[in-house]
Amino acid sequence: MSQILGYTLLTVLTVDLLATTGDLAITWTSPVLTKLYSNDSEINPFGRPITADEDSWIVSLINIGAMIGPFPYGYIADKYGRKIGLLAVSVPSIVSFLILAFSRSVYLYYFARLLSGISVGGGYTLLPMYVAEIAEDSNRGMLSASLNVFWTLGNLIPYAVGPYTPIVWFNIILACIPAIFFVLFFIIGPESPRYLIEKKDIVGAEKSLMKLRSQNKKAVEAEIDNIKLGIKQTETKGNFLDLFRSRVYIKGLVISTVLVVAQELSGISAVLFYTEEIFTSSGDGGMAPELSSIVTGIVVFLSSFATPFLSDRWGRRLLILISLMGVFLSHLALGAYFYLQTSTDVDVTGISWLPLFSLIMFFVMYNFGMGPLPWTVSSELFPVSVKSYAASLVSCVCWTTSFLVTKFFNNLNEAIGQGQTFWLFGGFCLATWVFTIFFVPETKGKSFQEIQEILEKR
Repeated sequence: MSQILGYTLLTVLTVDLLATTGDLAITWTSPVLTKLYSNDSEINPFGRPITADEDSWIVSLINIGAMIGPFPYGYIADKYGRKIGLLAVSVPSIVSFLILAFSRSVYLYYFARLLSGISVGGGYTLLPMYVAEIAEDSNRGMLSASLNVFWTLGNLIPYAVGPYTPIVWFNIILACIPAIFFVLFFIIGPESPRYLIEKKDIVGAEKSLMKLRSQNKKAVEAEIDNIKLGIKQTETKGNFLDLFRSRVYIKGLVISTVLVVAQELSGISAVLFYTEEIFTSSGDGGMAPELSSIVTGIVVFLSSFATPFLSDRWGRRLLILISLMGVFLSHLALGAYFYLQTSTDVDVTGISWLPLFSLIMFFVMYNFGMGPLPWTVSSELFPVSVKSYAASLVSCVCWTTSFLVTKFFNNLNEAIGQGQTFWLFGGFCLATWVFTIFFVPETKGKSFQEIQEILEKR
């Protein structure tokens, strides 16, 4: 455990700033859209209220950008290294926030949101990969799960700062976070030793591990030998099509894809988007919309702390199973409330607390496992030779699903009912729970070679 409290932890905490940057862009719309609907030119940079169509594009373009982002950044990470890839991820984010700070054109807002999405897609692809490759087997889960703490911090900051800050200064403040990451990681961050060994740079890998482990040269050489053995046994130089030529890779791809699709089909994006409506339905009509958003952000942030400490004790698989069942039960209760409210004559005044309770339970259980761990598991299932390709494809699938859920949530409510929509989300979680029981392996504390052998046998 003492080895965690060294350069590896410092590096991961620096990288976590980039995780925060990604989710800043996701919840950025919550405080900004209200201002863009204002007639006050002192508040609204466009000088007029936006239309519903402009609203939908400002919201959804980040998902389209995130579908694109994994592919160029996956290529950069494989060709030029994880460090250069991560530094490159922060650049569109900085540019995006600066455009949003000073632009008075809705079309520049579209462009900025697309840039943000490209950065988000690249970050979700490279961050779990890099952290998994610099961590030791014994603490890989904890360090990987720390990403979720900083992702949720990114959710909270716009909720807390945006409503009380002019758009110009709000975006300048947000731009500072990826800028700080760029400077710190350029100075602090070592290249992934596993990547360097794959590229035959043994001297560079030794220097990287000496920094990360703060150990003597003999211990570092032993770790290099272990990594080289794993590479020799499991890896050849790969390409994108190799993902579909190996039975083991296909199994890893199916597991990763199902888990990240389940993330979005749990309704996380829709629940975040309609938080205010759910709080209003709780019966507490006096809660201001911006306050309800802050409360939600705090719940999301605080509930993210448990997983890093439990991931390497209880295991990824158990936490995912507990999380899926908790989210399923939350949707069951939330759906029941809205079904009774909208489809029956039952008086729901006596249970007006249920939506608030269900929402809090949803976020707590989501962050317990389904938020961070699909990305952790995915980063552990593939060798270096195809990892960047797999990460790009899995991330693209995730953001495509997110776009579809967000875009058609209202249509689904109108077609089958609000309560039934939440039950549908819950049904997806229950189906994924069954899938996890039978097909998802436990990766806690295991080397890449051991994980490959498990996939081969399952």
